[in-house]
Amino acid sequence: MRRVWASEAVDLQHAVRSSLAGIGGVELARSAEEKAGLRAERVRPALESLGVLDLDPLGDEVESSAAVLAAHACGEVVAPYPVTRVLAVPADLRADLDALYLAGPDAEVLEHADLFEHAAVADLRDGRLCRIVDASARRHAPLDPFGATVELDDRVTDAVVPATALHMSHVLDAFWVAGALQTAATDAARYATQRHQFGKPIGTFGEIRWRLADMAVAVDGLDEMATFTWFMVVRGRATAADALALRLAMLEAADTVLSNAHQVFGAIGLCEEHDLTVVDRHLTPMLVRPCGRGRTAALLVEAIDRFGFSGTFDVAATAR
Repeated sequence: MRRVWASEAVDLQHAVRSSLAGIGGVELARSAEEKAGLRAERVRPALESLGVLDLDPLGDEVESSAAVLAAHACGEVVAPYPVTRVLAVPADLRADLDALYLAGPDAEVLEHADLFEHAAVADLRDGRLCRIVDASARRHAPLDPFGATVELDDRVTDAVVPATALHMSHVLDAFWVAGALQTAATDAARYATQRHQFGKPIGTFGEIRWRLADMAVAVDGLDEMATFTWFMVVRGRATAADALALRLAMLEAADTVLSNAHQVFGAIGLCEEHDLTVVDRHLTPMLVRPCGRGRTAALLVEAIDRFGFSGTFDVAATAR
């Protein structure tokens, strides 16, 4: 597999990156915490003007690649709008749904859910749909800036999201997170060249260099796995094991990048005027929902048991 994207997709990624930078970049996420209306007033129109929200990641390969690269560009500035949740809605459901979340039937809080009138939750394990009937109450939590308390329709429904759409939802999340981690790693590397101790940049010290190397490897590894999983999904060859393996890799990469970035920045990385703290807290909801590291690993084991897994050492399915 070569990491070469269609030129149209790359052009859109650059356009999204430029547009979001023009309306504030990472600063927009910080401002939206105090002025929640900015999400719909500034971010959504910017994405709509470029046609991002109309993309179908399960469409043809060019359109699909444009969707995931646009998600990456949004992640680079932790854009305060749930683009991955909008794009996750299968094309044939968009007349009835404007956002799709992955979660369990007991979900109580979802990020940005207050922005939508016709959102739904797809069960992480079987894709069964459950509509969100109320998401009007935003709560103010330091590590969940746009979390909204939700009420789900508890009536039994036969509506099910196709497995391919569930897999693509994980892929979209991974590209968004990869963009945010790229920003964190780049900022840490830049700071390491600017901050001097004992008369030289701290980036020349072995401890810092190792941390920067670990971050670079983690970001590149996630980018590679996200791209490969996308490649498998668009060709209909991915299973739940592939999608969950990607999510687990995403969580591990985030842990590596964020922990090392904070070590490079030191105490200053926790200060509000630095973007690292903004990127960190706006990433957190994506990392804990629909499931954290332990739960993801458990679901992955179940999926491998059912579907098997192709990797360096292939694992055969054992479930009957």
